[in-house]
Order: sequence, then C-alpha cells, then structure tokens
Amino acid sequence: MTTALILRIIAGGLLSAVVLTVSTFFLSSTQPSGIGSPQDLIVRIVSGVLYVAVMTPLARRVLHHRFLAIFLPLYITGTLADLIEAYFYTTLLAPVRLVAALIIEGLPILAIAGIITWLIPASEAAHHEPGIGEAMRERSFFSWVWRIILAGAPYALIYLFFASLVAPFEHAYYNDPAFIASLHTLVPSTAITIGLEVVRGILFVLALLPVITVIRKSRWSTGLYIALIGAVLEAWIPLLGMTSWPVMMRVGNVLELTGDACGRALLITLLVALPRLNHNQQARKPTEPAESEFSGSA
Repeated sequence: MTTALILRIIAGGLLSAVVLTVSTFFLSSTQPSGIGSPQDLIVRIVSGVLYVAVMTPLARRVLHHRFLAIFLPLYITGTLADLIEAYFYTTLLAPVRLVAALIIEGLPILAIAGIITWLIPASEAAHHEPGIGEAMRERSFFSWVWRIILAGAPYALIYLFFASLVAPFEHAYYNDPAFIASLHTLVPSTAITIGLEVVRGILFVLALLPVITVIRKSRWSTGLYIALIGAVLEAWIPLLGMTSWPVMMRVGNVLELTGDACGRALLITLLVALPRLNHNQQARKPTEPAESEFSGSA
C-alpha cells in the first residue's frame, strides 16, 4: 500500500466522518452540544476511516459499476439486514417507520460509497482481470442460486451458536428490566428467529457477490477479507457508537457479531467463492473477448 493510497483512505475517512456528523445532527434527538462532543467526534472519525479502509481492496479491484459494487455491501450488510432484524426485535419500527428508516439511513451510506468511489481508484490489475459480469458468467444461474441459499441459510445456526457463547457476558443485562426497557426489546418466537436469520444470511451472501467476483486470490485470503467486511460493518462500527451501553454488553456483542461474520465467511469461502485466477485470466487484455472456459458450468 502506497503513501498516496493511505492518504486517500485518511481523507476519505475524514469526509465520511463529516457525512456521519451531518446525518446525526439532522436525525438524532440528542442536543447539538452532545452530538459534537469530543468522544462522539472521535467515534465518527474512526468509523469513517474503517468504512473507507475496509472497502478499499474491493474499490481497487472494480473497474466498472464501481459505485454500485461498493454501495451494495455497505448498505445490505450494515443497514438493510440490521433494520430488518430490528423490526422483529424492537417495538420502535412499525412498517411505515421501517421503510422510512431504510431510506433515510441509506443516505449517508450513499454519500460514503460516493466518497470511496471518487477517492480510491481502480488498480492497474483491474484492467486486466475479469469484471463482475464476466465472473458471474463462470457459473450457471442455477449454480449461483443453490450456492447462495446453501451458504446463507445455515446462518441461523451460526447466529444461535455464537449467541449462546456470549450469553454469560450479556445475561445480567438482559435480565435488567430498566436496561431492556431502554432498548424497547421484543423477544420473537424461535420459529420467527430462525426464519429471520435464514433470510438475513442469504442477504449477507448477496451483499458480498461483488467481493466474490473480483477478489480472486486464494480462497482463504478471500475468506478473511469477507469476514473482515462483516465484522467491521455489522459489529465494530455500530458498537463504537453505543457509548451508553455497559462495557461488557458491548464486548459481548462485538464477540458475537465478529463470530457471526467469521462463520458466514467460512461458508461463503467453501460454497460460493470463485477459484483463484489462473495466469491466462490475469494476463488477459481488456481488448480481448470476455470469454471464460468456466462459462455455464455449475
């Protein structure tokens, strides 16, 4: 990573922090003086840098449709999946409010995706490797469908497994009526929880299709990157801002959601990730026909 790229990531992080601050100012019920506290500003700067840094490897590998390829993982992983879960787990989101939240909370993500697209250029290697559309054609439609479902549906089991592991951290807080009341928490039935997490698991896989199609290193390095995206967008950034929560509650949630991200990444790596590019694919010039020996295979 060059110095120039590092400076671009920092600049993008600072601009993203401005976006987060502006969106918080207009959307939060907190007094403006609280929004601008040093602690909150530091949290937004760190969050902004994390947004840009975690999307940089993807941005460097995408040549066409760059904005959409960056926006989809950010929005689906960090906003859509979480708000769908919140609809079932809190009393705050009626259907109309859910739709409004999906739109309003997507606006800063749109801006951050635009900042990343603008500041982080595609690498030279991206000009000589298959694009997203060409990579998708390496498998048949049916092959993609069954792989996505098979990789996403078991997320319900991963969710329940890591939730049980961190229960000792969180048990005392979930049995505190005042704390639960402050979260407006509901506890859905087991059937609803499993169905909900199956849907979210499939959404997580769909969100990462741009990553799977353009990050064509070894399966395990791709898997580590997929795990990092999930952990940063679903766990680290959201919980940075939960400064009102007890420390152990935050630690438990970070461990749980990071474990979830690693479990999802393992399944995606085994079932969905495309094979590493061979020498001929890497050396292909952009002027040559976009053909693949894997096209149409399962």
